[in-house]
Amino acid sequence: MKIRMPQWLPSRRHALRAGLSAAAILAVSPALTVQAQEAESASVLILDASGSMWGQLKGGTTKIEVARDVMGEYFRTRNAAEPLGVIAYGHRRRGDCADIEVIAPTGVQDAATLSSRVNQIRPNGMTPLTDAIRMARTQIPKTAERADIILVTDGLETCKADPCALAAELAAEGIEIRAHVVGFGLTEQEASALACIPEATGGLLLRPQTGQELSDALGQIAEAEPPPPTQAFFDIGPKAEAGYTYKVSYKGTAKGSDYAGFTRRGAPAPPTSASYSVIGGASDKGNNPFHVTAPSEPGEYDLILVLPSRGVVERQPIEVVAPSSGFDAIGTVAPGKRFNFTWRGPDQGSQRIVIAKPEDPGKVYTNSWGYALHKNGKMGLTAPAEPGVYELRYLSSSYEILFSRKFGVGVPFQDAAQPTSAELSARAAAATQGAATQDDIPLVKASFRLPKGASGEAVSWSAIPLDVPATDVWAPPRKQVAATGEFEPGRYEVSAVSGKGTEYRAVVEILPGQANDFTLTLAATGSGPATPVAQPASQGGGGQPAASPDDAMKRLSGTPMKRGALSRAELEALLDPSREN
Repeated sequence: MKIRMPQWLPSRRHALRAGLSAAAILAVSPALTVQAQEAESASVLILDASGSMWGQLKGGTTKIEVARDVMGEYFRTRNAAEPLGVIAYGHRRRGDCADIEVIAPTGVQDAATLSSRVNQIRPNGMTPLTDAIRMARTQIPKTAERADIILVTDGLETCKADPCALAAELAAEGIEIRAHVVGFGLTEQEASALACIPEATGGLLLRPQTGQELSDALGQIAEAEPPPPTQAFFDIGPKAEAGYTYKVSYKGTAKGSDYAGFTRRGAPAPPTSASYSVIGGASDKGNNPFHVTAPSEPGEYDLILVLPSRGVVERQPIEVVAPSSGFDAIGTVAPGKRFNFTWRGPDQGSQRIVIAKPEDPGKVYTNSWGYALHKNGKMGLTAPAEPGVYELRYLSSSYEILFSRKFGVGVPFQDAAQPTSAELSARAAAATQGAATQDDIPLVKASFRLPKGASGEAVSWSAIPLDVPATDVWAPPRKQVAATGEFEPGRYEVSAVSGKGTEYRAVVEILPGQANDFTLTLAATGSGPATPVAQPASQGGGGQPAASPDDAMKRLSGTPMKRGALSRAELEALLDPSREN
């Protein structure tokens, strides 16, 4: 599939059927829910909130900040009558592949409320994009005849799932489901690894690199007309492995004397062969399903149905791809003894498995051999009596060596160069997996100082994370007049306590791409106002709502302290100077 950069489409007459994600489920009234249930079409938008979304784009702005702004604008400008569902993943728990949440069940949404939910998202975890798409499928109303799933992701799968296999499942659904991939900041190679999703479902693959391009990508999906609903005549996927046999059903009825099979793309019916022959069955009712073998040569083909009196009456395009066949490693076996082995192969009639010397031609092999058909990929043969290196071969009916693997008989032999049959099956899925470090959260440097008029003495510093309770409390081991540290992006309750018990506090938001130089203020005493909000030195006023010290301590409850962080008792003592150490 060709990867497309977003193109600006000025007309918005077709609203984007999509949805987004955040940290709590949006309440929907019964009336709105009924509208979603009765809708003929629906959309679910999935937002990546994994740790990698803290990465910066050109200009220093983080991807999550850009995504929030773009989604907010989208919610305000889309057709509000269109049912929309929103899902997010990776925003609540570190290292948890089950961290997927329905932010808004599919229905008619309030733009302001939905934007508020999205603005609460704090990237934190993994990228379980496959299971997120699976969850999105459950959010499509049963009455919908068509649906769009829009995945906005900045990385590949990191939870060892197979998005390509899931896309094939979606393609086989009874309704028309288009799954689109919006690879925000992905490289062309990374986006290509996810191309299987839109390829299987008729969706779009887009690769925006900026906020404007992300907005354009959503607009391009909104403008994409769904294809007219069609039902394939043959029950087979768009691809088939060369030489493998498939059980295929078809619509309607055919006679046993009618023909079906493969022909080159657009070509007439070929001569009768293993890939094209009569359906078989009773004279008035042919086999349904029937078995057909894909051609041995990869390429573009059509699966056709031919009536002798009318010629080709049905034609369905199929891409025949190279087979993934092979023996599992054998190693060394004892001379003259029977040994077992496994393989993955086409297993057709007259195809046989033999033992031969590596230099022997196809028709020369030992007297211990067997047919591959009906063995389910497992068989045993007797090793030659003479020690040496031999070859296990899979032969076609014409003695062509389709694949082989060497092994030792009575001599040391190590073979780790070829993949196992299980690895052959998993090879395609592996291409969709992200790097182990993909979702690592970047650390951001931040500095703290006391206000003008402070005594200038060294104080004890600490910072409690407010967004991710499992994150360590920051507490430098020595007193300092000013302090600097590295933090994961987010909000923190920062405190500084002098030896005389004077305390300074502020709630700060540490983000990549800004100065992150904060000045604390003198803490209120008794029943005074809540902890003040400090902004970076380069900013003036505003910011997140303040959190009280009690709220900070509640968030800290049950938080594990690691890497020498303060204990809860020590932290409480630090926040309350009246307590004895």
